[in-house]
Amino acid sequence: MARRLLRTAVSVLVLVAILAGTPVLADTLVNMEFKEAPLVDVFQILGEIGGWNVLVDPSVQGTVSFVLKDLSVQEALDLVTRTTGYRYKVVGNTLVVATEARLRTEFSSEDFVFINLNYVDVNSARGLLAMVLPQVRIYGDATRNLLVVYGSPTELEMAKQVIKEYDNPGMAVQKAVETASAPQPEEIPLKTEAIPVSYGDGAAIIRSLAVAFPSRTFHWDAQTRRIIGQALDEEWQVIRSLVWQLDIPNFQLKGIMQAGDRSMALLEYAGSTVLLGEGDSLDGWTLTEVLNRSVKFQQDGREFTVVMGR
Repeated sequence: MARRLLRTAVSVLVLVAILAGTPVLADTLVNMEFKEAPLVDVFQILGEIGGWNVLVDPSVQGTVSFVLKDLSVQEALDLVTRTTGYRYKVVGNTLVVATEARLRTEFSSEDFVFINLNYVDVNSARGLLAMVLPQVRIYGDATRNLLVVYGSPTELEMAKQVIKEYDNPGMAVQKAVETASAPQPEEIPLKTEAIPVSYGDGAAIIRSLAVAFPSRTFHWDAQTRRIIGQALDEEWQVIRSLVWQLDIPNFQLKGIMQAGDRSMALLEYAGSTVLLGEGDSLDGWTLTEVLNRSVKFQQDGREFTVVMGR
């Protein structure tokens, strides 16, 4: 009953504005009270008051209860989406509400970068990037030996660094040997190395290395937490870089809380839970940013994002 009355009040407000020839603006102050109201209805009402068309993705579910007083529609949208884990984007005159992943996929505002390849082929370079950065989109132009990579600025910088390490004459020689019509003995001796792993899953890192270097064999020593293998000296430079980038802890994001201008994240790691704020550290990694449904960590130039539910 209360919801029907609220819908009626909103409809009257919109109708009065239209008849008066005055547009309903997104900065109009609102006073609202909801109790266990469907989120879809809440976003629909806020969009109508803001003067937008409204598109709510099917991924938006659940109910909310809150009181809003003297807030603009923009502020109300920010508050509701932030506390419910959803995101919104205004596309033209349409308010779109969905999960962060859906907005990124369907209404992306990603940057892009062109990466020229000098030695390795497009397919092998694209496969390596897809393994290290599975969240970016990668397109290859074999005729120009060029990659086009779409992602966040941080992801693009990492992509350029990976290709810089990978695109060298030594890797081109390896590719020629692998694709020869008949197996040829390698004239350059292989070098044995052991790389320590501080945080990550060594077995999972080896599976990734096997994709990038299918002709090499690697072994995970769980007791010493080291990856042991044999490869060309030029290859070890790339292998060490890949292990360094993949050696990240398995933090699990369990909750996000915000009070005023302070944001906190509840994380589970190594069988324990801990509450962190921006600037706090966990096992040597610093929490740099708390977002709607994800948090970012940094250490020595490395950065990774933990998404809730993954």
